[in-house]
Formats: sequence, structure tokens, C-alpha cells
Amino acid sequence: MKQNLTELDHKFSNHFKQLFEIQRELIEKYKSYEFDLDKTEITRAIHNRMSAFWYFNVHNTKELLRANITPPASDFFTQTCMLFFKVYFEQRYEVLVCSEKSIVPGKKLVKPDITIWSKNEVKLLASIELKVNNGWKKKEIKAHLEEREKKVKDASDGAYFGVIAFWNFFEKVEPEWKNKYVGLYEFNDNKNHPETGAYVEDIMKQIEQNIRCYKI
Repeated sequence: MKQNLTELDHKFSNHFKQLFEIQRELIEKYKSYEFDLDKTEITRAIHNRMSAFWYFNVHNTKELLRANITPPASDFFTQTCMLFFKVYFEQRYEVLVCSEKSIVPGKKLVKPDITIWSKNEVKLLASIELKVNNGWKKKEIKAHLEEREKKVKDASDGAYFGVIAFWNFFEKVEPEWKNKYVGLYEFNDNKNHPETGAYVEDIMKQIEQNIRCYKI
């Protein structure tokens, strides 16, 4: 029997619906998973999800649709990092992991990509900015991040501030390298994109130290 358009397209739309249930199931499993920040599993998982995102969106855009603009990866990168930060920290400490939440509740101030708060949302413990690359700011990105950090510190004394970039744009000789600034991969035209030796886990260790200082 000949299928109509919606019947033919069902395979694609149903696949996307199934991703939600897969995500829900994984989150439940991750809640009891024995994460080890001395390993690099979280960084690898983030890398694999980003690779999958780009595999579909780049090939779909350029090969199948022959369009010029690939959907931005920034939101997906934030959601992916948010997933692992949330399941790790909320299962181990009395904290809340949020995204796009003002550093001063009730006021329209800086809204970092990820923030970690005491359970009552009174104390801001950590603020993390997530960048796929240095974007349109290019060489001005460092000054922009330093300004963001100052606003976070002014709003909550003692709060940790860190940045994770998928494509590295930091100098690896900086004293803040791996303690505050992490770039995961070096972009190159050969597409082998070597690791930098810095990992998401490096930032998570710093956050964990800060949380423990407040005895959460």
C-alpha cells in the first residue's frame, strides 16, 4: 500500500520524540553512576554528543539541503554540559544547578550559562560560561570574560568563575589554564582536532572544592 507524506516522514519525527525518552532514561541511570573526576569520561561524552550534533546538522545543511548556514551549536553545547553538571553536583551536594539565571535573583543582571546555588538559592557558589569558540568577539573575548567574572564576584563574594570552550582560544601558559579556563580541542583544517590536555573535569574539580568550602 502506498504511503502518504506523513507516513513516510513518521520515521524522522518519531526518532526525535524517542530522544526525549532516551534522555530521561539516561538521566536516571546517571543519578547513580559512579563518576570519577580523575577520569575524562564526562569530556568524552560531551565530545561524542557534539560530534553527533555536528554530523547531522553539517551534513544535512551542506549535502542534503545545500544551505549556507548550519544551526548554531552553542545552545546544544550548553544543554549538554548542563546535563552532566546537574546529575553530578545535585546528586552529591545540597545545590541547584541552573541555566540563564540572573546572578542576583529578581534583577536583570548577568545570566551565566550555568550557575550553581545553595539549595535555598540564596548563595551563588559557581558561575560557568560555555563557549563553542571565541565567536564574533575574537581577541576581545578575554576582556569580556574578565568583565563577566567581576560582575559575578561583586554579586557573590567567593563564588567560583570558570569558562569551558569546546574549541580552545586560551593560551595554555596562562596561570588560570585548567583552573579557570579550559579549552577542550584545537581546531585545525586537517580535521584531526587534537586534545589540549584540559578537560571539563578540571573545572568540575575546582567547583567541587568551592562547594566544600561552604560545607554544602
